[in-house]
Amino acid sequence: MKKLFIVGLSCLLLSSLGAADVLQPGSDGYIRHWLVLAPIALAEGETGSEAIFKEQMKDEATLRPKAGDKQEIGGKELTWKNITAATNYFDFAASVNTLGEKEAGYAVTYIECETEKPDVIMAVASNDQGRIYFNGVDIYVWSDPRGLVLDSEKGRVTLKKGINVIVFKIINEQGNWQGAMRLLDKDGAPLKDIKIKLSP
Repeated sequence: MKKLFIVGLSCLLLSSLGAADVLQPGSDGYIRHWLVLAPIALAEGETGSEAIFKEQMKDEATLRPKAGDKQEIGGKELTWKNITAATNYFDFAASVNTLGEKEAGYAVTYIECETEKPDVIMAVASNDQGRIYFNGVDIYVWSDPRGLVLDSEKGRVTLKKGINVIVFKIINEQGNWQGAMRLLDKDGAPLKDIKIKLSP
C-alpha cells in the first residue's frame, strides 16, 4: 500500500450551471460540484497502481478547465463537463455513461475563500486509485485498488484567500469508479464560508 498526504500546505448528474454560478458544499461538507473529464484509457498492459504515478494528461497538476473545454488524448477528443453529484460522492461512470476498465478520469473544482483558512481538514476517498493536486502541488496519492470508503484518509491544508484549485484524478481498475472529498474545520465540523466555482 502506498499512500501520501502532505500536511500543512499553504497555499452524479450532468449540470446545466453556467460558469458564473457560485455554489456551496453540502451541509456535511462534501463537495458535490465538479468539472470532469473521462474516460482516458491506460497504456496497454499498465495497471492502475503504475498509472497513478504517471500523467495521463500533460501538466495535470496545473489543470484549470471550464465546461466545454476540449482535450485530445490518445487521438480521442474529450470535453470537460459540469456535474452535480446526487450524493456525497461523485461517479465517473454516471457522468460519461460508461463503466470501462483500466481508465482514468479527472475531477476539478475551485474553492473560493474571502480570507485565508489554515488547518482545514481534507477528507478523501477513491475507487480505485486516487491522486490529488492542491493549488498545483502534489499532496496525495493512493496506489492500491479498493472500494469506496468515505473519509478514508484525512490531511490538513491551508486554503488561501481567493481561488484554490483542486485536481482529483481517479483510476478505475474494474467495477465502480467513484470519488469523494469534503472539507472540515480544525474541530471536524463541515467548513463554512467557502464558495465553489466551476471556472477559474
